[in-house]
Order: sequence, then C-alpha cells, then structure tokens
Amino acid sequence: MTDGPHPLHPPAADRAASALAAEGGFQALAQGLGEAYLGAFALRLGAGGLSLGLVATLPTAAGSMAQTVARRERAGHGVARAFIARAWSAQALGYASLGLCLLLTPAFAVPALCVLAFLAWGCGGMANPAWSSLVSGVVPRARHGWFFGHRGALQQVGMLAAILGGAALLSAMTERGSEGIGFALLFVLAGVARLAGAGVLVGVPALEAPGPRPSRARGFGILRGSGKFRRLALYLWCLHLATYVSTPFFVPYMLDELRFSYALIGALVATPAIVKVCTLRLWGRLADRVGPGPLLRATGWLVVIVPGLWVVSRSLLWILAAQIYSGIVWGAFELAQASSILQATRGRQRDVALFNAVDGGVMIAGSLLGGATVNLWAGRPGPGYLAAMLLSTILRALPALALLWRVRGIGRPAISHLMLPLRVFAVRPTRGISLQADPELPPEPLRAASSHPPSTAP
Repeated sequence: MTDGPHPLHPPAADRAASALAAEGGFQALAQGLGEAYLGAFALRLGAGGLSLGLVATLPTAAGSMAQTVARRERAGHGVARAFIARAWSAQALGYASLGLCLLLTPAFAVPALCVLAFLAWGCGGMANPAWSSLVSGVVPRARHGWFFGHRGALQQVGMLAAILGGAALLSAMTERGSEGIGFALLFVLAGVARLAGAGVLVGVPALEAPGPRPSRARGFGILRGSGKFRRLALYLWCLHLATYVSTPFFVPYMLDELRFSYALIGALVATPAIVKVCTLRLWGRLADRVGPGPLLRATGWLVVIVPGLWVVSRSLLWILAAQIYSGIVWGAFELAQASSILQATRGRQRDVALFNAVDGGVMIAGSLLGGATVNLWAGRPGPGYLAAMLLSTILRALPALALLWRVRGIGRPAISHLMLPLRVFAVRPTRGISLQADPELPPEPLRAASSHPPSTAP
C-alpha cells in the first residue's frame, strides 16, 4: 500500500493520531490491571499447577488466535471504528466480570476464570486488525515513526502505572483483610480503563484505508514457501514452548514460597519493564549496525539462563539482579525477533497472523508441561515451581543448540529499527512487558521493494 494525498488535513490528522496514541495508554493500563496479577488471583481461588499454567497463557493465546478470525470479520464490516468499539466494550465487560469468580465454589471458580479470560482477551485480539486499518486511514505513513514512538511511550507509562498501582491496591486491601475485594476492584478498574480507551475513539474520524490484499497462502503452506521463515518459526516456537514452562509460576512462587508482599512483587515485575524501556533505543541502534539476525542469535543464548537464575538463590538482591538481567536480554531479543519476523515474511500479514496463532497453541502446551511438573510435587509448591524453572532452562538450551545457528539470511530493514511499529503484547513476570511488532502495519519498505534511506523516530 502506498501513500497518495492523505484524505485528512494535517491538523485533523495530528488530532486523530494523538487520540489513537492516547488510547494506547488506556489500553496498556487496562491490560496491565487485568493481566499482571491474574495468576495471583487464580492462586487465591485454589488453582493448581495445570490451572495456573492455563490462566497465564490462555489470555495471550486467545488474543493471538483471534486475529486470524478477525481478518474475515473486518472484511464484512464498514467502518473499523464501530467494530473496535463493540469489541473493546465486550472486553471491558469481560475484565470487570473476572472478580465474580470469587462468588463461585472452588470447583467452578478456576474454570470460570479461564473461560472469562479467554473471551475477554479474545475480544481484544479480534479488534487488532480493525484498529490497524483505522491507523492506516487516519495517520499518514510519514508520521508513523512519531505516532508509534508517542503511543509506545504512553503504553509504557500505562503499563508501569498498572503494575505498581495494582500492587499498591492489593497490598492495602490485603492488610485490611479484604484481598478478594482488592482483586475485584482491580478488574473493575481494568474494565473502566478499557471503556475509556473506547471513548477516545469518538474523536477519531470515521475513516479507514482499504485493507491489504489477502495472501494466497493457506494453512501452513507459508512454512513450505520460505526456508528462512520456516527455520525462524521453528526456533521461536520451540523457545516459546520452553519459556512458558516456567512463565506462569514466578508470581505464585514469590507469593507461596518466598512470602513476598504484593508491593514487593509489583516492584520486581516492574523492574525488567523499566530496564527494557531504558535500553530499547540502544538495542535499536545496535540492530541498525549489525542487523537483526546476529542480535537474535546472540541474545538467543542469553535468554536461556533467565529462569535458572531463580533456582540459584532466594535472596531478594539476587532476584532483583536476575530481573535487571532479564530486562536487558529480553528487550534486545524481542526487538530482534520482531524485526526478523517482518523481514522473513516481507510483512505479509497472513503469514504473521498464522505464526502467532500457532504460537498461541505452543504457549498453552508449554504451560501445561510446566503445570504437570509442578503437580508432580503435590503438597510441595516451592520445589515444584523451581523444578518448572529448571526444566524451562534445559528446554531453552535445546533449540539454541539445535536450531539457533541455522537462523540466517535475515537482512537489515531499509528503515531504522527505532521505527518498527512495536506494541505492548503481554505482561510477563520476568520481562515486565512483552513487545511484538504489529503485523498489520509493517514499515513501508517491507510492504514493497523500495530503497528509502534509514531514518529514526523522534
């Protein structure tokens, strides 16, 4: 898709872009309030290892899988804005309903939580392609660098406010003996923030650009068509499976075994997010110099030991150091991963959407494996959590040994990595925030062959 004369006058386009950027802050606030302590809520409801794994991964997987359905849904509607508002309103209702699980018996509370979380995050995922279509219509491509930089900063602020504010709320309510009410308030606030983001759309013109032409690829033919993408996808799926063996169990480990307060847990979860925000531009410049492939291969080894660090010591200072290390290496890896996927697929939206759909299934499989490991140590939650972390470390090393060296042939994009359209994808205990490239809005040089000079976001 190329830019012609933009249908909005520059002042109107700037107001629309500012509104969409502000919406990103509300989106991150809602997601952070809804997701950061979902595992802790499940633990309070009596969830075991397998249930903790599902609660931690079903929302993210639902969001990824919903995008493959949403492309057909978008094609059958007129204005993207109306569809987004409906999807976000449904998501807000889903967020606010999570606290109702407290009213159910233990036998039904956790299954109900899984269903509600799947539906709530699925509604959000359904809106992503329509949102990208709206951005394409109201934000000139020449302003995408500014737009994603501004929106990303607001998302980071919103996410940190959610993590730290949620921890403060839960700590205060727990001290008063009302921990359950604290969780219910947290989820209601998430719903209010999501509705506020939908309300911001009122100021955005009802305009959407023509959607990208659908790819002819069907099913998993995309993996047969590109050896470069096939190798990259196989490596990332194996790594993500290994990663989610341990991801759901860091917060329960801190609550159950280390007896940390919610305030302390919030500070520890926020640490890698802050580190990632502070170092992301550094990694962007490094990726501009060496390319995303070398950065991916180098940091692919560095992320292997992240869960293993938690097995070494229970010391708070050690865990803090582990979180700082995690924020550094995961920030570099996620940037290289996003760039590599866009390069290997040449920005084909369907290829990226199908990759994300499979990745959602991989997350669930990894969490179930981790949950089964925890359950093997029934009645001994501390050793069970540590066993899942150790297993995750071993499983991360396997794709690094067998596949990482084969991930080659990924060139440098024709634009700076500082202009990649990154968005906050999830909240993770050892990453703070998880970043992902928007598959619907790849940089212009990835959509069509061109030789634009590198540029950087302001």
